[in-house]
Amino acid sequence: MKGIWLAAALAAGVGSVAQAQQAGTGPGATPRLLPDISAIGSGVLVWNRDDVEALSPRSGPSGPAGKVTPVFQELEVALQAVVDPFARADVYLTFGPEGAGVEEAYVTTLALPGGLQIKAGTLHSPWGRLNQQHPHAWDFVDAPLAASRLVAAEALGGPGLDVAWLAPLPWFAELHLAYQETTPLEGEPGRRTLVGRLAQFTDLAEGATLGVGLSAARLDEPGAGAWRDLYGADLYLKLRPATSRSYLALQAELYARRLSGTGDPAVDGTRLGGYAQAVYRIGRDWAVGGRWETAPSLADGRPGPEQRFTALASWYTSEFMRLRLQGSYDRLPGGKAGLEALLALEFSIGVHGAHPF
Repeated sequence: MKGIWLAAALAAGVGSVAQAQQAGTGPGATPRLLPDISAIGSGVLVWNRDDVEALSPRSGPSGPAGKVTPVFQELEVALQAVVDPFARADVYLTFGPEGAGVEEAYVTTLALPGGLQIKAGTLHSPWGRLNQQHPHAWDFVDAPLAASRLVAAEALGGPGLDVAWLAPLPWFAELHLAYQETTPLEGEPGRRTLVGRLAQFTDLAEGATLGVGLSAARLDEPGAGAWRDLYGADLYLKLRPATSRSYLALQAELYARRLSGTGDPAVDGTRLGGYAQAVYRIGRDWAVGGRWETAPSLADGRPGPEQRFTALASWYTSEFMRLRLQGSYDRLPGGKAGLEALLALEFSIGVHGAHPF
């Protein structure tokens, strides 16, 4: 059998038997004694004009009003390798101000027939676009307010199973069905969660890619007959000329959360939110972007949506480090407004596998 694996690797273009033995990413790959190991660290300097915790609570970096505060965000350590010809394993450990934890740890099948693939372990739910990405894969320093207030404080995910089916269509169309135990808010009990997602990508023209996704989830809320339903739609458009390293990426997501059966009229009902952003990569070294977002306000006595406008400038010193300057203007219900500035540094060492596109 080992000879068959090596032959398959050589047929795929690996230059030698030694290289074939070390090629640990394809279905015909052989296991390796040591996995790919990487570390990604991130930290930020934060300045807020107002008290963010009182006026606009969020899960992203924040600090006291009127002071420049250094914040260590996290260090992510990844271990990734093929287990055998039938599965690969990915483990992501995080170290942050609150301590250490397992962000994701799962195995993925490599050779199921019929376009099927299964992930099992602790994983981010296949819901929405940003929810499946780790923070270092985001264009902006923090997540949109609507994501943390309507979906999950960090990311919707937990132990469970994700079954994906790649449809035999002329374009990329993948259907996900997952069953997990999730904890949308830290410290709350786990909820049985059923997630479904349809993701589609197609080439509109040379250098133009369009992605459209639809997501839905139902969470078993504490209390008899109580449910939390999540609905999402996401859009992604990337324009990149074939002869240039510059590109324009447009992205938007719409979130809806409906609570029912809690017995509290102030809680039951539907809440909406979302964001739209544009990022322009200028060659190899620079990128600029803007984001608009809306989310339910969490400020006491201020019913109605909160809107936020963000500008971003990124400098890529190399493919392994970037410096980002981000400024935001918050418009709260009742006429109150806030300003925020973030200066974030991020670095990467080692071999880190790609996240979902």
